[in-house]
Amino acid sequence: MIQELSSRLLKQLEAELEEISFQVTDPLTKLTTALKPIRQALKKLKSYLDDHPFSSEAEEIKFFKYIKPDFYCWQIYFSELYTIETNIPFADAEAQRLNFENELIYVERFFKQYPFHYQYYKLNANELDNLYFVRGVENSGVLMPNVPDLDPNFSTSSDYLFSKMKAFEMLREWLNERIIYLKKNPLSTYQANSDTEEMRWTGDSINLAELAFGIHRSGQLNNGTASIGSIFRWLEDKFQISIGIPSKRLSEIRRRTTISRTRYLDEMIEAVIQKLDKEDEYNPDRTAKR
Repeated sequence: MIQELSSRLLKQLEAELEEISFQVTDPLTKLTTALKPIRQALKKLKSYLDDHPFSSEAEEIKFFKYIKPDFYCWQIYFSELYTIETNIPFADAEAQRLNFENELIYVERFFKQYPFHYQYYKLNANELDNLYFVRGVENSGVLMPNVPDLDPNFSTSSDYLFSKMKAFEMLREWLNERIIYLKKNPLSTYQANSDTEEMRWTGDSINLAELAFGIHRSGQLNNGTASIGSIFRWLEDKFQISIGIPSKRLSEIRRRTTISRTRYLDEMIEAVIQKLDKEDEYNPDRTAKR
């Protein structure tokens, strides 16, 4: 069934893209590396549909309204992110912040360009689904968007637009997080492909996320006023790694059932205690004092 296949493929794809985002800093390498699994996943979906035609119009609508955009949005996202990152000025935080704000204007302009469709998307309306998400339907109404030439057997009039809306929402969140970070850290800058930092985080990114939540919840930065988003961005800047979106990483930690929710923090505590115990064991002065 297409739902089972798409769920499995999407979970695998997003895990791979997350790893690419964490490990690859160069914009061009990130783009080319990310596009490969995205296109492979889309190719598998198309191949499945070629062999298993839709059993009903409702099934077809569901695929082009929800399933395909969940995959295709990543192709648009990484393509747009490449453009943004390659145009970041090598300047101070203020200049970079202004650049990100201009990019945000571009993103918001896209939503304003299609206000009806964006509301339809946000409200999860369905009155026009048979026009928007069924292949081969001709509609020349003024409300229909212009879309690139796509495979008519694997596209409808609006699945590309919905994919782009999903992608631009992610870009908007990416830009907002960095704008907020640069406002709160005027002496810092964002460098997409910098290799000048002395220290780089080489462990799992989820471990750094655990550390970020620990710092945030214990109020260790700025007298406890630093937001979790700014702490994430600060750690990303210092360790040259993408940690991701705080809410998603927290959900990932919360879903742990077979291991401790704070596995890395627990391992850190245990490692420090073992170190101290070992030094106590072989410290003649400490033994003498006892």
